[in-house]
Amino acid sequence: MRSEYEHQNAIENSNYRELLLLSEVDRNPEVSQRDLSHRIGIALGLTNLLIRNLAQKGYIRATQAGWKRWLYNLTPEGFARKVHLTTGYIHRVMDHYHQVRQTLREQLDPLVLNEESRVAIYGTGEFAELVYLGLREVGIEEIEIFSTEVSDGNKFLGMPVLDIASLQPVEYDWILVAQLNGTDTPLIETSKNLAATDKIVTFFSEGRGGEGI
Repeated sequence: MRSEYEHQNAIENSNYRELLLLSEVDRNPEVSQRDLSHRIGIALGLTNLLIRNLAQKGYIRATQAGWKRWLYNLTPEGFARKVHLTTGYIHRVMDHYHQVRQTLREQLDPLVLNEESRVAIYGTGEFAELVYLGLREVGIEEIEIFSTEVSDGNKFLGMPVLDIASLQPVEYDWILVAQLNGTDTPLIETSKNLAATDKIVTFFSEGRGGEGI
């Protein structure tokens, strides 16, 4: 028997697949079921079943345009369903976003940051954006962004991205590794200036200062 969480998660997954299919059909009425299968990430048989289900509910109108060729169009009810699912999806994403920000604030608390702190962020991905916003929320303004991949004019939220090899630990209170799928080992190997510092901080791992928080 499914738990309440598993049941809710199954409903959300089903609604998300439905939203993706309605969006793809709205974008391209001539899309094939095989293409829909690839874009949504489900089996071809399940795609066919989903289309038939949506057609029975009156959300999609399927018209045969040739041998084994179909055109799919959203009905007015289908457009309304798409808007409803999109709104629900945005609300869920925002709820998760707020939870992630709260968790990140809890991760930053042990660092005892203040408005005078100077922080370096290693990373330029989506998690780095959250780390940057988390620092700004606690009043940190002296923030610089570093990466191993730097090119002319490379920007991160409007700020220049600096080469990690140029990072001088003595100039910063903390060096935050804003990458969830890695550790500080590649960082240390890339910049010889970081080999002996205890200012490196990784997230969601044990320890702190070169080990993680």
